[in-house]
Amino acid sequence: MNRTATVLAGLAAVLLSGCKVTMSEGFDDEPDRDSFSSGFFLYISNTGEDFPDDSWSLNTAGEVCIDDTLYFETDSGRVRVYGSSAYSETDFRAAATELERRIDGVLSRFQLRWPEFAEDRSTAVRYPDHLIGCLSPTLSRTEFASASVAAVSIMPYASQWPYDTDRIITHELAHYVQENLSRYQARESLLPLWFAEGQASVVAGEPIAPVYQHHDYDPLLDVTVYDATTADYRFEHYALAYHYLEEANGQLTLTVLLDLIQFADWEGLDGTTYSGESEAFVEAFNTAGLVDHRNRYLSLDRFKTEYHQLLNDSY
Repeated sequence: MNRTATVLAGLAAVLLSGCKVTMSEGFDDEPDRDSFSSGFFLYISNTGEDFPDDSWSLNTAGEVCIDDTLYFETDSGRVRVYGSSAYSETDFRAAATELERRIDGVLSRFQLRWPEFAEDRSTAVRYPDHLIGCLSPTLSRTEFASASVAAVSIMPYASQWPYDTDRIITHELAHYVQENLSRYQARESLLPLWFAEGQASVVAGEPIAPVYQHHDYDPLLDVTVYDATTADYRFEHYALAYHYLEEANGQLTLTVLLDLIQFADWEGLDGTTYSGESEAFVEAFNTAGLVDHRNRYLSLDRFKTEYHQLLNDSY
């Protein structure tokens, strides 16, 4: 076993032994849409707290806020939403309210509280104690929100938001948490598409394909967006693959897996395998001590090779 694998195995044992404080609360009740989280507007010329501009930590939707001079901060001090002064007060407050009200429920699915999450984030990320939002005009009702390591971008014009705003923001917050826990300073996501989307779908309470339909799709082949088909139901199968892992191993173990990926990234494990997965993900998956539904050790290669047999035997 190489040095990185040895340290990862030891780190996994330590984390699972109880170094993390855990919780398993459910999501809050639906928020009162007639009220917003209280807070105040600030200009970066007065605070010096400009929008994060590190290119590795932003996506295209978030980059548009780099030059914005105004932000709204909730009274809790943990949520900031940047945007153009051309947007209404309601646009800022609505976005901040959704982020403030959803983040704790999302973190609970990762068995984390806010202080633990802030501590686990890469120190390379600016403002690790804050959840940064961006009112991005590049987004529309068809792509309402988009998450990166540094920020969650949301379409402005709250009056035009889609009916399933809650679900979409929850899904994107799950991606935000994933990326913050699994990346140290990698320029691209280290998670395969099926895992990232499967976990986010489960966290957001989106449909999961019935186990007896597992032969309808091969989710583990979708390592990147370029591997994926156009089938709408593929997301339900990503959720099924992730749900299998979560049912066998528990939420905390899969959060530890993300921590191990970040450690591998910090160690400089930045290549990819012949099948497209990041070496950091493969190394972490294989040393996290994951098991199948019969409590037998499960490597990534075995999960991919025996996926349909495992799902078939699990019900």
